Amino acid sequence: MRTSLWFIPVLMSLAAVLIAMAALRIDANLLDDGERVWWLHSGKPENASDLLSTLLSSIITMATLAISITMVVLTLAASQLGPRLIRSFIGDRRTQVALGFFVMTIVYLLLVYRRVDSGLSADNVPHVAITAGSALSLGCIFLLLFYVHHLASSIVADTVVDRVGDDLDEVLCRLLREPGSVDERDRQSGDTAHAEGPPRPVDIALSLPRGGYVQTVDHEALVALAHGRDLVLTLRFRAGWHVLAGGSHVWFGPRDPDAGKATEGGEIAAQVADAIVVGSDRTPTQDIEFSVRQLVEVALRALSPGINDPYTAIAVIDRMATSLALAMARDMEPVRHRDGDGVIRLVTHPTTMTGMIDLCFNEIRQAASAKPAILIHLLDTIGQLACHVRTPEQRNALARQAVMIASSGNREVAEERDQAEIADRHEAALANLIARDL
Repeated sequence: MRTSLWFIPVLMSLAAVLIAMAALRIDANLLDDGERVWWLHSGKPENASDLLSTLLSSIITMATLAISITMVVLTLAASQLGPRLIRSFIGDRRTQVALGFFVMTIVYLLLVYRRVDSGLSADNVPHVAITAGSALSLGCIFLLLFYVHHLASSIVADTVVDRVGDDLDEVLCRLLREPGSVDERDRQSGDTAHAEGPPRPVDIALSLPRGGYVQTVDHEALVALAHGRDLVLTLRFRAGWHVLAGGSHVWFGPRDPDAGKATEGGEIAAQVADAIVVGSDRTPTQDIEFSVRQLVEVALRALSPGINDPYTAIAVIDRMATSLALAMARDMEPVRHRDGDGVIRLVTHPTTMTGMIDLCFNEIRQAASAKPAILIHLLDTIGQLACHVRTPEQRNALARQAVMIASSGNREVAEERDQAEIADRHEAALANLIARDL
């Protein structure tokens, strides 16, 4: 529901019904002693009906304007920054609340107008409800100003980059472990840390009932399942991967290879399928690469010939460096998951640090192979990340990227002085990496 543009407006519409009922109930129980405060409505039924009609038409016009502006912003965002970033825009809580407030006010005014328009005597005019409707309408005027300002600032490239980067940091903090919290036996040790080789002869393949993108995997449920049946489960995918229905995605077998093959494949397949959510699109819930790709997409759009905005690409590189520094300070997801007795029950296929670094740099390097400013900034970024290196894998991945960036510059950049600058930054980046004492 976080990225649903309708959920909060629906909740606020229901709240409008409750507010209208409460306001009308207050009016019904209010004793008319002839004294009213200055700010409370005191008009006749005809005046009340005209006021509510005017407010209702005005708020509907403002809501239409707000929705139209939203559609324009989404169109610009899709064309300039990438269609996958629309999720970030519609998931913005301020946008949802602003649109919800307009809808809430319309629903409230409709309910109160229906009560007034049904023919009332002067003594039964709902003054409190009408005053509350006027206050909500006044709030909509100021809200429209805020909303226009918010949308105008939200489409600025730097703001988008920062927001997507914050989403990436949130995913990293949620999925990656604090240093030392992952058992040394289960920690990734390199590019092939998760490659467990071919399945054992006693293992049986399971397929998922539907194809699509893996959105979430309930590791705890799978560990509990394997523990209860004394099995070992192996996943040949991770969150974010696209799987086909009927493929050999999960392998399971007894913990003891000498125990023979398991015979309860159908029941286990159903329980495994319940622990894995497959959908039509990728989500950032457990997919580290999803948010990284969103940032990379902004940079690639900026580097395209139609836009040619290197400064936005540089902003993306800087923001990715911040997230990479955060990731390098933590332990990546474990390859093996154990039960309470310390027995391996689940073998997974997590994202490696090498894979994450490659994802951050590869496509930008390829798109900017003839743009010395971007190549130089990439090398400077690697040099700055050197002080955050904790493992040989991190250092080797960054050094390999530095070599490929320098090679692209020597091959594609025509100006000799630009080539010399790239070579100098390459040497400086490698020197920083080598100087890092692990």
